[in-house]
Amino acid sequence: MTKKFLCTPLYWIAVSLILILGRIALLCSLYLFKNPFGGPVVENIHKFLWHSIYVEAGVVMALTTCFILASFWVRGKGLSVLKVIIAVVGSIYILTAGIDDEVQRWMFQKFTPSFISVYATAFTDTSIALDVFSGDAFHFILTTLLVIASSACLIAVTRKADFQQITQKPLKKNTFVIFGISFLLAIVGCTSFWWFHPLPRRQVRIKPVVYTFISEFINTLDARHAPDNYREGIIALGGNPDVEYPFWKKAENETESIETFKNKPFDEKPDIIVFTIETLRGWTSDMRIGSGCKALPHLCKLAQNGLYFPNTHSVGAPSIEGLLGIMEGVLSHPYVVFLNNYPNTRMRALPEILREAGYHTEVLMGTDPRFANEIVWFNQWFDYVEYIDNSNDVALANRFLDHYKNRPEGKPLFYHWMSRSMHVPFNNLPKDMGPTPDDPAEAYMRAIAYMDSSLGIILDAVENGPRANNTLFVLTGDHSFPTGQQVQLAEKLGKINDGRSWVSLIFNGPNIDPQIVSHQVSQSCIAPSILGYLNLDVSNSFMGIDLLSNRDSIASRAFPPVFSFEYGDMGMWEDSMTYYLSPIQGENQAVALKSYLDPTWDTTQLVNGFTQAAPIDIPAEKIEAKTKTMRAVSEAWKYIIYKNKLMPPKGKGN
Repeated sequence: MTKKFLCTPLYWIAVSLILILGRIALLCSLYLFKNPFGGPVVENIHKFLWHSIYVEAGVVMALTTCFILASFWVRGKGLSVLKVIIAVVGSIYILTAGIDDEVQRWMFQKFTPSFISVYATAFTDTSIALDVFSGDAFHFILTTLLVIASSACLIAVTRKADFQQITQKPLKKNTFVIFGISFLLAIVGCTSFWWFHPLPRRQVRIKPVVYTFISEFINTLDARHAPDNYREGIIALGGNPDVEYPFWKKAENETESIETFKNKPFDEKPDIIVFTIETLRGWTSDMRIGSGCKALPHLCKLAQNGLYFPNTHSVGAPSIEGLLGIMEGVLSHPYVVFLNNYPNTRMRALPEILREAGYHTEVLMGTDPRFANEIVWFNQWFDYVEYIDNSNDVALANRFLDHYKNRPEGKPLFYHWMSRSMHVPFNNLPKDMGPTPDDPAEAYMRAIAYMDSSLGIILDAVENGPRANNTLFVLTGDHSFPTGQQVQLAEKLGKINDGRSWVSLIFNGPNIDPQIVSHQVSQSCIAPSILGYLNLDVSNSFMGIDLLSNRDSIASRAFPPVFSFEYGDMGMWEDSMTYYLSPIQGENQAVALKSYLDPTWDTTQLVNGFTQAAPIDIPAEKIEAKTKTMRAVSEAWKYIIYKNKLMPPKGKGN
């Protein structure tokens, strides 16, 4: 009976059902099980599950329609090739859908070409891969089994099908009926993305993989031409729209400035130690909170004795985007990962400038720099790069001591120390500390306290050394990471919200008086601030502002808006307001919230006490104006990156 069924055009129905049922099983697994950090992936499951099924069924029917159409013309040995193509394409569809689900659960983003370009070598750091797998092994195994089962059924059915009979001429009437129904369902299902109760933020999450690949390609094509709102966007970003390189700041006395600095006595050239803390949640690390200070004494000491910006935002996520903001002083790309997708962009990184000024530059990390394709940039920026395999933060701190004691003589040091123990799922700690707590909040607090102890090792070593009074400490996070409750806000706020962007920023060193500044600032301010601190007048395209050159009047200064991007979503922090635009493209309006500039949320819970900024009613015309500006910023910045307009080529104005 089965064999007879597979010798008729009903085979096409079997193919469709296998793929649809396989995808439904994966979607149920995605939406009905808890995410690795507690709670469901979305707050209102029914708003996502059915919409996802409709559009994914449309994609399946579109594939089936193409297969049937191909069978009208293919004959002879070509039928065997067609069978292979059906099995391979169908299996790839199920596999990529399963990967997309897991990426959403763990990283709150879609499986895209940009994601592939960043994490193509992710499994080089097997410790992270194993940590992530062990963090939710059940769901990984379930997804794998569903993908294998669906693919196996498709292969088995296709292998047994007799295409000679299915496609024999003259074609049977029911072949055309099935083709017509398949074609109609493909149109209805694929377009349901736009007509079935469309909500822009939901559309981002339910978008099938093929849609995301096409969208990324279209965004690249759109970037070839200057947008109509280019001028508005550049001005909002603080650039000059009337010049070819809007953010390039030419220093006429650069050579003289660098030579003057190099000729200073060694004791007048401070060491600079930058701490980049993995997954630093700004609300948890807010050192204005007494219980937080008690739990993190070394971080508290650094903040209380320095210039402290508790409301700092990363330029984007994942970690390589935070690295871009800290080292290059520019924003992330609105739709893809900057450093991977535009590797030939002309920029001048902070450590490269400091090297020219006579600094010895080093970076130390416990995560394989190939994990997110960072190694090329590290080799360009630093004199010395070291990765310690699967190293926890205390081991990294002790390794820093070795480097510090054996530094090149007579040269100031620029050292970038990158923590590891707070990487998701917060379990890279010594084995004798016991198993990772099941509660994600407890696991995070244990990891951040361990990180704090490593800070103490480094701070003590420097304070008891010969450069104690000549070292500038800078501490920030690469990005934040949402709690279980914050994950569910993606439908309303988009991917790049406080849960992904809110970090901290501390400058602690000679001639820096203790001060807390509650204004919202960006990671991109770090590079220009360090240059200002050193009084180096050097050409650059840094987009942040100097927070250190006018420290006496900083509380009364005007602060520009802060912008962050992540895979088609956008955040803007301006004064005491927060605006989220998700997705950037479309007709939807931004969501406006009131920022918590002071810790007035539930501070009794350091991890879960903060969920989102406060709701607020503001005039519709103001929301419309802010939305317009945000879209202008996105389109103008995308064009600048595509056209490589951050820094002129050598010999042309630099």
